[in-house]
Amino acid sequence: MKIFHKLSATMIAAALTASALLSIIFFSFQRGTVRSAQEARLVTLSRAAEAMLSEAALAGDPLMAVDYLSDLASSRPELASCELDIGRGMVPVKTRRKAGAPPGGPFITRRIAAGRFSARLNFSSAFLETERKTLLSAVYRDLAGAFLGAMAAAALLALGISWHFTRRLKRLAAEAAAIGEGRFGVKADAAGSDEIAELGAAFNRMSEKLLELENVKKQFTASITHELRSPLGVIETYAGLLLKEKERFTEEDASVFLRIKENAARLANFVTAMLDLAKIERGKMELRLSPEDPLAIAKDAADFFRAKAGEKNIKLLLEPAGGPAKVRLDRELITHVLSNFISNALKFTPEGGTVTVRASLGGSGFRTEVSDTGPGLAPGEAERLFSAFTQGSAAPGHGGTGLGLALAKAIVELHGGKTGCLNSGEGGAVFWFEIPPEMSPQ
Repeated sequence: MKIFHKLSATMIAAALTASALLSIIFFSFQRGTVRSAQEARLVTLSRAAEAMLSEAALAGDPLMAVDYLSDLASSRPELASCELDIGRGMVPVKTRRKAGAPPGGPFITRRIAAGRFSARLNFSSAFLETERKTLLSAVYRDLAGAFLGAMAAAALLALGISWHFTRRLKRLAAEAAAIGEGRFGVKADAAGSDEIAELGAAFNRMSEKLLELENVKKQFTASITHELRSPLGVIETYAGLLLKEKERFTEEDASVFLRIKENAARLANFVTAMLDLAKIERGKMELRLSPEDPLAIAKDAADFFRAKAGEKNIKLLLEPAGGPAKVRLDRELITHVLSNFISNALKFTPEGGTVTVRASLGGSGFRTEVSDTGPGLAPGEAERLFSAFTQGSAAPGHGGTGLGLALAKAIVELHGGKTGCLNSGEGGAVFWFEIPPEMSPQ
């Protein structure tokens, strides 16, 4: 579960709990308030009746008390009945209540007395309970509406706050992923004074240090590989000269000289690839752009490897699509990419297999696919094969330095294109690259 969802759910749950608790407390207070108001009303009615009984007793007029109590019982629905004692015992007072069943019991009885007059006021508990429920149901509806409104506002606020914080974390994650891909020096947003800002500042310091170390590494690699080219060239040259006069040496010595020459050439190719890759990474590689027919380049590259394919009894097929057209590109570098793809395909295709070069030129640009009938790619290899010093699971026993695909990718990206690989539906692997029709060098 993502932090955004966790933070949003937590804030909404906290708002829900707080709103529910406040609603319960408020509802309890309102219930107490309604009960208190009813009790105060009963006390007020009882005192008013007591005052009237006092006046009637002073005036010696029992009819005054009867009329008052009758009017009171008729006008107050909570008063179920009244009883009056004018010295002859309690007698029910007739009311002028409209037709209908009077409020029933049980009753809350209040006895009042004034002089020689006394009375009992019987208040209906059922009426008072119904009144409380009616009032509290209105309060409940208002609370429910307020609760829903508060929850909607809390949800929007929680989503807004969660988005604000997780947006910064997502940006940090994206920038960390960029560093993981080797793009050192990426800067994070370190504005603010909270913990995320502190994390961003620490991230920036780390990124700057990694960029510094990366530059030192590139300079060191470029210097070392440059210094190695001359002695390797000398070794390869002298080994070649010795092989030209191999009749002067024993067969074992000639075999040693051949291995020296082959390994020197292999190391020289590695050094050259390292230098080219370092140039591209440092922005020192210059493209020699010119209008070229990419389909013709693909044909030349395929023809160059036909002899090698014949040695392994491998069919090398070319399937062009589209007519002749021109695209501005560096012929030598694109030929290097094609040669790398075809060479790898021949290397991993068993005897009797097939390597197919499909080249197409259209509105989307120049695309080349090189497919083979070899062992294919293991799960997860497609994402990392174009990284430097990385080889596939089928590479052991086939040699290689792990720089060819990394250099090919760098060259294609320098042309504004992209590379990739996948398993073909018929077995084997497919390596491809695309160059847009209007490429713009990076």
